[in-house]
Amino acid sequence: MLDLDGLDLFSESNILKDIIGFENDKPIDILNYIKRINLFPNAYIAYRIMLTISGSVASTERSFSKLKLIK
Repeated sequence: MLDLDGLDLFSESNILKDIIGFENDKPIDILNYIKRINLFPNAYIAYRIMLTISGSVASTERSFSKLKLIK
């Protein structure tokens, strides 16, 4: 697994903001763009992580309650 470099991620984010403008694109569109051009490895990893983390803890709490029932 690759590690993120915080300073490089900051630089890449600033460049990406200038290139594509974050206010008009959805995160998945930005991820696909980064994947296509293959120039921002830290931003690519960060967007992949961001898109895989759930927006709430409700699904996690449900899975724990189901686990109790199974036990």
